[in-house]
Amino acid sequence: MARTRRLQMVLAAAVAAVAAGSMAAASAAADPVIAAAGDIACDPDDPGYNGGTGTSTRCRQRATSDLLVGAGLAAVLPLGDIQYDSASLSNINAVYDPTWGRVKSISRPVLGNHESGGTGYFDYFNGPGASDGPAGARGRGYYSFDVGSWHLVALNSNCARVPCSAGSEQERWLRADLAAHPADCTLAYWHHPRYSSGHDGSNSFMQPLWAALYEADAEIVLSGHSHDYERFTPLDNDGRPDPARGIRQFVVGTGGAFFTGIGSRIANSEAAQNDTFGVLKLTLHSSSYDWQFTPAGGLFADSGSGPCHGLRSAASGGLPPAADRSAPVISRLSLSRRRFRMNGARRGTTFRFRLSEAAKVRYTIRRRSRGGSPRVLRFTRPGRGGRNRKRFTGRVGRLKLRPGSYRATLVATDAAGNRSRPRRVRFTALRR
Repeated sequence: MARTRRLQMVLAAAVAAVAAGSMAAASAAADPVIAAAGDIACDPDDPGYNGGTGTSTRCRQRATSDLLVGAGLAAVLPLGDIQYDSASLSNINAVYDPTWGRVKSISRPVLGNHESGGTGYFDYFNGPGASDGPAGARGRGYYSFDVGSWHLVALNSNCARVPCSAGSEQERWLRADLAAHPADCTLAYWHHPRYSSGHDGSNSFMQPLWAALYEADAEIVLSGHSHDYERFTPLDNDGRPDPARGIRQFVVGTGGAFFTGIGSRIANSEAAQNDTFGVLKLTLHSSSYDWQFTPAGGLFADSGSGPCHGLRSAASGGLPPAADRSAPVISRLSLSRRRFRMNGARRGTTFRFRLSEAAKVRYTIRRRSRGGSPRVLRFTRPGRGGRNRKRFTGRVGRLKLRPGSYRATLVATDAAGNRSRPRRVRFTALRR
């Protein structure tokens, strides 16, 4: 009897161990996988287009897109220059859409230099004339989102159009976004690589954004533009190896269009090639990541793993998180009507503006009557990062404006207590 009980206990322990192993394997398998590449679809008039099948060295957008379709991906990150030579909507619909467009529903792109002002790009990803959507706000093109436990940040490296300098709206937005979304694992991506041995070399104008990411302990930066694949060792704010806190950068300009040259490999480049098209797949674990370059033909392959830095705190022996000193910014403040009635037709107006980050917005509406004290109406409403609209009928609770001329002042305050500069607009309330 005792032997039977011992045997039963051993068998139960074995079953439990197998079950635990199966659960761990299932958990690992459930971790999201994303894929990325840039410089994708060639011009429909390209001599290498070849009816859409391309050649061995050009126009391989169909082959690279085949690596994405049905692959169970959580997201696809097109790294800019999605369509050569001009990313007009007609060209995108002719070449990109039948190929990479097959995963459009899970695509979160960034602008390249061949997107120009982005008219066709935004019309394609967000919808014709839409001001916002999966590609971010029209004219801005930077945004963030989460995949699993990871925070992903899409940025615009066309700095002549959307400045990237320290103190710019984009840099302030990035710092505020990172402060508002602390995560153990963070990935950022844009078109022009901060470091590259290939076409156009390293782009120092991206340094302010790299610095913000390094200070926030980001893990990965993805870029395209150089039509090759290159992987770097984790680097610090000054481009020096930093295995503990450094950012690992991948250049993935192998989306299918064509290759460009690689010169002498710069310092800290760990792998590079410009003869195999393909995509980079990343498995995003809760505290680490795996990378795998998946070729669309060819023999080159690259794979490995890296840890996440985690949230650094004084309690864990790391650096305390930097205080958020970046004030929110209110821009493009306007009204749908500057003269409106309190009742009847054409009643009320709508405040329209943009916020650089989520914040509470204080509205102060003031009118000074002749020879009397000022009449003031105040209220606070939450605002979100990006485009905002607030309908105003002239009433707040039981308070109602009298006919006359008014000035509205808006001030935003973020979660850290930073206040924006006031923005003002005038309007006139009319009698019925």
